[in-house]
Amino acid sequence: MSSTQNKSATRPNPLRLVSHMLAALFNSRSAFLQQWRRYEPSIEKPDGIAGRWVGEWVSESNGHHGELKCVLAPVSAGVYRAYFYATFSRFFRVGYATDLKAESTNGRVCLKGEEDLGPLAGGVYRCEGEATANEFNCKYSCKYDHGDFHLRRFTQ
Repeated sequence: MSSTQNKSATRPNPLRLVSHMLAALFNSRSAFLQQWRRYEPSIEKPDGIAGRWVGEWVSESNGHHGELKCVLAPVSAGVYRAYFYATFSRFFRVGYATDLKAESTNGRVCLKGEEDLGPLAGGVYRCEGEATANEFNCKYSCKYDHGDFHLRRFTQ
């Protein structure tokens, strides 16, 4: 790889940065906040994967990372609604929700879903991973980014 290619791979794209900032300003975080208040942390060992989760997202394409919170709420048999709340560039907060199809296997729940967040936020986000009673790990991807998120059960 030439040094010019390497520099452009690490240099932030100003247009993409502005579009992410606008997406953060114009998204609705109220659905997440309502669900967060609804689920009280459980002192006892929780059953299933429903409830509050906290952790971090990490981009594999550019190294960006931030805090991530999630509420998993059952919608129907084999489907959870995931309400995400992510921090981007320390100051911006983005909330969105997506349905995740769930299949249970050997104490783990495999989750898979996608949601079109619009062109300002990067288009269609896909996520695929698994959860146990205490850990929730997935890979995510969209047109401009891909990476991982790692969450743990929120118990405070």
